[in-house]
Amino acid sequence: MRFRFSSLYSRLLVLMVLGLISAFTISNYVWLYFLELQRQEQGESMARDLAFSMGSTMEFIRAYPRDYRHIIINQLRDMGGSRFLVSINDEFIDVEPIRNSAAKQRFLTDFNQAVEEKLGQRLADLHVEFADPRFLNVYKNDIRLVDLPPRWAQNTLILEPDPPPVIVAQVPVGETEWLYLAGLLPDPYFLSETEYLDKGQLLFLATLMIILVAILWVVVRWLTRPLSNLSSAARQLGTDIHLAPLDETGTREVKETARAFNLMQERVLRFVDDRERMFSAISHDLKTPITRLRLRAEMMEDDSSVKTKMIKDLEELEGMVKGALDLGRSTDVHEATHPIDINQMVQTLKDDLDLIGYDLQIQGRAQRPFFGKPLALKRCLSNLVHNAAFYGTHVRLDVVDSRQELKIYVVDNGPGIPENQLSKVFEPYVRLEISRNRNTGGAGLGLSIARNIAHAHGGQLKLRNRIGGGLEAAVLLPRR
Repeated sequence: MRFRFSSLYSRLLVLMVLGLISAFTISNYVWLYFLELQRQEQGESMARDLAFSMGSTMEFIRAYPRDYRHIIINQLRDMGGSRFLVSINDEFIDVEPIRNSAAKQRFLTDFNQAVEEKLGQRLADLHVEFADPRFLNVYKNDIRLVDLPPRWAQNTLILEPDPPPVIVAQVPVGETEWLYLAGLLPDPYFLSETEYLDKGQLLFLATLMIILVAILWVVVRWLTRPLSNLSSAARQLGTDIHLAPLDETGTREVKETARAFNLMQERVLRFVDDRERMFSAISHDLKTPITRLRLRAEMMEDDSSVKTKMIKDLEELEGMVKGALDLGRSTDVHEATHPIDINQMVQTLKDDLDLIGYDLQIQGRAQRPFFGKPLALKRCLSNLVHNAAFYGTHVRLDVVDSRQELKIYVVDNGPGIPENQLSKVFEPYVRLEISRNRNTGGAGLGLSIARNIAHAHGGQLKLRNRIGGGLEAAVLLPRR
């Protein structure tokens, strides 16, 4: 089955795949959104907890006299597992901040608000920043944390192998003294860039997507195959009514449609058979008395013009009966389908016209054989070519072949057909007085037979007056 977006199969598949992709995208977006929201709530909670702890430490130290602060600080240092490095420095320590991020700024904002809430006032001189512990200065601007003895909170602030940032808060506690607090977050790697979907998860999602798309392809193909078969059978019914009945499979609606199509095909076949029997009966019933009348007329002793006219009328009547039978048979061509060499067929038509003194010009070539009914198609083109030769002095046959359609144009330089008569000339026994009469032409069935043959091949026959004079008959035959 060729993939065309105009088909039900392709549209269902594309829509279901797009729906699947949209569902994956939206669900993952919602999942990531709530994860990020949860992460923000976690950051706000950590900021408040850490701010309350540091705020309590600030209040505790600032509440004691200056001479006792070193005792409190030593006690904090000696406490095992302390979350802070605490010191009172004689100067403000420069802190090299880490790279800015939305999470960092949000955390610092929440931290400052929580400290203000804890202390009941806003500390204008409070400085809070995140720093890399490997480059963090403590006590003085020329002493780094990594240079301290291990027993001094170094092990709790520097984690290997990838040290997380530490939060540093400095606030003045005197005219020349600064309280210095440095600590890790409860979740040390909170500020690290979070990858919610790593390579393994992406690979899993891609594999799951491929599996679901494959299942969708099978399901859509299974659902639309009966409809495709029905469409193909309906298309072939126009060219061959003797088709095998459709399999009544699929969903309930498809089964009912296939059953209705089979009933329709059976009725059409029965109608065609009845019509053929009727034409055969008419042929038999009319030919016999016509033959008897003709014999009696020829046996008449009188050589007057009445005898001649009677014989001529009988010949015309016999021709009309034969034409009517040919017209009836042309709508159901009982001939097997074979590959037709179009180039050889048009060459044969050229040879036939050469015998009656007409030069048929041929332009273009068919790129490959056309599958059709050879005798019927030749009769269709022959009728058109002989009509063109009858009405004009120059006849040209153009062959335009493409992947989807074979087009054969028969062009003459005759008087053409009035525009209001273009559709009527396909009706049986219609003849234009400006072109021919009963003494010079046929019964007016050639175009009707040609169009019926074109329809039997699933194609069309169109007539068009050319600019400057002449008529163009286009036989449009679809490729299968």
